[in-house]
Amino acid sequence: MGKAKQKINQEGWRTTKKERRSYIIGDLGRTLEGYIVTAMMSTFMIFQGINMAAIAGAMLIVKIIDAFDDVIFGYLVDRIHITEWKSFKKVTGEGKYLPWYRLTFFLFPIFTALFFCMPRGWGAGGKLAWFFIFYLLYDLSYTLVEVPMQSMIVTLTDNTDERNSILQTKTIINSIATIGAGMIWTVAISEHVGIGIREVALVSSVAFFFMMLPLGRGVKEHNTTLANADPKETEKYSLKDMWTCIKTNKYLMILLLSTVITSCLQTGGAVGLLVSYYHFGSSLVMAIPILISLLPVILAQMQTRKLVNRFGKLKVFMVCGVIGALIQMSIYFVGPIFVICCTLLVVQAPFGNVSNVAKSFFLPDTIEYTRYKTGKDCSGICNALSSFVTKLTSSVSASLGLFILGLSNYIPVAAESFEDLQRAGVTQPKEAMDVMWLIYALIPLIGTLLGVLVMGFYKLKDQDVALMARCNAGEITREECEAQLSKKY
Repeated sequence: MGKAKQKINQEGWRTTKKERRSYIIGDLGRTLEGYIVTAMMSTFMIFQGINMAAIAGAMLIVKIIDAFDDVIFGYLVDRIHITEWKSFKKVTGEGKYLPWYRLTFFLFPIFTALFFCMPRGWGAGGKLAWFFIFYLLYDLSYTLVEVPMQSMIVTLTDNTDERNSILQTKTIINSIATIGAGMIWTVAISEHVGIGIREVALVSSVAFFFMMLPLGRGVKEHNTTLANADPKETEKYSLKDMWTCIKTNKYLMILLLSTVITSCLQTGGAVGLLVSYYHFGSSLVMAIPILISLLPVILAQMQTRKLVNRFGKLKVFMVCGVIGALIQMSIYFVGPIFVICCTLLVVQAPFGNVSNVAKSFFLPDTIEYTRYKTGKDCSGICNALSSFVTKLTSSVSASLGLFILGLSNYIPVAAESFEDLQRAGVTQPKEAMDVMWLIYALIPLIGTLLGVLVMGFYKLKDQDVALMARCNAGEITREECEAQLSKKY
């Protein structure tokens, strides 16, 4: 124990290996719980035989309501210290964001499971009502667990290199796990196995619940106090202060705008399994480029922090994003020729994944900037906005993909799995097939290029963030920080 502690102190890191491991596993459980809805929702709803335009409309209404939920909860997380309430403290333990996580995390797998328990025998109206209610509850529980978990990256440690290491590790593990889980789910519901999406989701939700458990007791927050700020100001946190934090964080707004544009146009996921089934003859065939690219992707992601330290996270994100987009353009114009598409997807994967890992480093930087500028602990509201954008864009991309497909003459088929779809023997018309390819390959390309273009306006430098983090933690004074910054912020 002494040696481990000494090593941490020599590195300047604040967390132990056990704490980092518990945080990463808990985050993995949360990620996979959300991913099963992202990966399976569109196919699940298409299989219900409900009008796709109605589904798209319901998704957007839920997101409008959810916007208020996210902002309110983000404000409450920053404003209320629930450890001060004796009735809660026995359950929640110590910390700033961990107590909120301990109090609410179990709701996420419960409402995810219930979402997929839509009664088979109900009519279209009843199924749409079930979708609306339980998708809303899923979104709410998503916020309740994601905001404190993502905010925790700032309170775990003030060391920016340690944060980047944690973020890189969890992003790599999440990427590998989502690929693996996605393939398992795809095989399970394929025409070759025939398990229903409902059953796959229920078993998965139970597993992810147990993955999220260790985080509640195996982690400690080491950076909960904001130094070099007026104590009276840090204790006071009003709605006006919340708005000030949001308004001050111009770099967060640029980051979120880039994410909104890119992710809203990532429509390929909504029709990916349909493209695999109808264009290439099997719902499993698109797993081949994923398997081939798995090792190159892992190796590339492991180099992201080194690339960021050498070239800066912005350059790494933008260069890899543009290269990935150019390869995506080639995929669209080549068309659904499997050998060529497979090769291009394998080449594209490392660039796209490095870009995504680098982008995950930006959010904590923008929070440190705002804490430095305002003297307020604003992680909750910043992460609530990020959470809202993540959920909004995944739903918009899904609803946009379904809406556009619905404008074609696509023939809907009621089914529980691709085995049922194969048994129905429905052949889609050429117009629907062409629209499907456009949704899969062209629209995401446009989103990626526009998202990279927006990030060109991001001017927060990495070395300045490191100074701000040290100032916020009390390692240097504000005067010392100001003297070393590359410019006035």
